[in-house]
Amino acid sequence: MMFTGKRIIWLGIIVALLQSGALYAMVEQRASILRHGKDVILLSEPVDPRDFLRGDYVTLSYDISTIIAGKVSGTRPTSSGLVNIYVTLAKGSDERWIFVAASWEPRTDLNPEEVQIRGNMQNYGYLAPDGTYRVSYGIERYYVPEGQGIAIEDQQRKRNIDVVIAVSDEGQAQIRSLRSDGKVLYEEPLY
Repeated sequence: MMFTGKRIIWLGIIVALLQSGALYAMVEQRASILRHGKDVILLSEPVDPRDFLRGDYVTLSYDISTIIAGKVSGTRPTSSGLVNIYVTLAKGSDERWIFVAASWEPRTDLNPEEVQIRGNMQNYGYLAPDGTYRVSYGIERYYVPEGQGIAIEDQQRKRNIDVVIAVSDEGQAQIRSLRSDGKVLYEEPLY
């Protein structure tokens, strides 16, 4: 089959449109969570590692990053590798949200004042020596303007950094902003 000049141009246009559509879908998925997700505030915990090759960012950890195995309901997956875990949060006595429950399957009986966030963890078929699971939610790293990461980490050590996250109905989370003593330090734009 011989390609003429017009066919090659049309083929190039189609490929470019498909690539653009895929990029748009990725950006829009994140923006949709920020636009429509329910806001949850978590206190970040100090974490020290730094990677000088990847730019300025802050490593974030939360109380809900470590889950006691006995507090997870349901049957643990038998497959090894990455498995989902669903953590239910509710607003605490202050404006921060706290752990309520965890399960291996999404809950369908959430109260209106609860939010379910989906995390994942490595399933090795055994517990950590301390009987806990280490859970990641995709909100453990936040990129900041050049030279400002150390100041935020100093605030973290004082336990003054709150992270406002948006959580979709499916449990996906995106960082909306970082706050210190109620003041917004950084806010994530939609696009």
